[in-house]
Amino acid sequence: MIAPTAKARLTYIDSLRGIAALLVVLMHNIQPIATGPVRTLIYDIVDPGKVGVVVFFAISGFVIPFSFSKGPAPLRRFAISRLFRLYPAYWLSMVSYLVLLVAAGTTLPSLTTILANVTMIQAALGQPNVLGVYWTLFIEVLFYVLCAAAFAVGLLRAPRFTLCASLAWLAVAIVFALARHFLERKVPVAIPLSLSIMFWGTLWREAIASRSEMHRRYAVWMLGAYVVIIPIVSLLAYDIDLGLEENWIRYLISYLAALAIFVTLTTVIRLSGRFSVLLGAISYSLYLFHVHARDAVELALSLADLHSIPLIAVPLSIFTALLLAWVIFKLVERPMNTIGHRLAEAVAAREVRRTHAPAVESEIGS
Repeated sequence: MIAPTAKARLTYIDSLRGIAALLVVLMHNIQPIATGPVRTLIYDIVDPGKVGVVVFFAISGFVIPFSFSKGPAPLRRFAISRLFRLYPAYWLSMVSYLVLLVAAGTTLPSLTTILANVTMIQAALGQPNVLGVYWTLFIEVLFYVLCAAAFAVGLLRAPRFTLCASLAWLAVAIVFALARHFLERKVPVAIPLSLSIMFWGTLWREAIASRSEMHRRYAVWMLGAYVVIIPIVSLLAYDIDLGLEENWIRYLISYLAALAIFVTLTTVIRLSGRFSVLLGAISYSLYLFHVHARDAVELALSLADLHSIPLIAVPLSIFTALLLAWVIFKLVERPMNTIGHRLAEAVAAREVRRTHAPAVESEIGS
């Protein structure tokens, strides 16, 4: 296999990101109205939204460990770029959703919950998410912290470390699944399992992009481990429904389907169509705002007494979500990313001046 160029990698990963986002959007639009065979499919067999989320996690592992810049102050530059990449659109999503709740006459979350959600780590603070889809963002932030720590000690992207990290989090997932099974409590099995898949994504990136035989071997080992362990984790954790309409077969199939899709679309089939790439570019805003679009359309249609017609509601909600995501990407995401990049470069330049100043003074003194 020929190692792809950076541009090619970005193209097909953007396409994959767009597909993952669309799966989440489709699930959240179809789920509330699903009946008959469709309901059986998405509740008992496979969850398209879960598939999309797991693909997102694998993409993060594929991308994030490679985003630490060479040169001065790499950790500070990484933190600044991630801050401006994630938080502005997220804060806008939260504020606008609260406004939508007010417009719909729904009771707002407590002030404590809202303030905790501002941090994006509300799960660690013991507070619920203002919007359900926010649960994945805490895992993303946790992965960033783990990557930064590994980078600081020189281990990030080291094959044995990445393999051990993936295995260790998979082991934690087993422990959590056992605890959930025997205690019948909502232990967050998805967190360690997702982190394991993220570190596997790093192995996979090195295997297919750098053509590293060691990474390839480790990545294949982990795929074999997932085929064996994910059914066990799913059965232990989700054989009892703890209030989320859980079904262990659906979790099992969704996780394995996501891994299969990710492997296929990063090797055998690499999509680079204009629409899928554009979808990938707006995928973060699409993920953050698609529930807003769905609920706003539902509210508008109910006022017009048309909310009970799915053939109108679903296409209109998806179109509105795509349009809204594109606007947010243009007006918020892209400008904030540019500002973050400039600030990160300013930090790097200041660090260069600081580290070179003593040397210059020493030369002048001599």
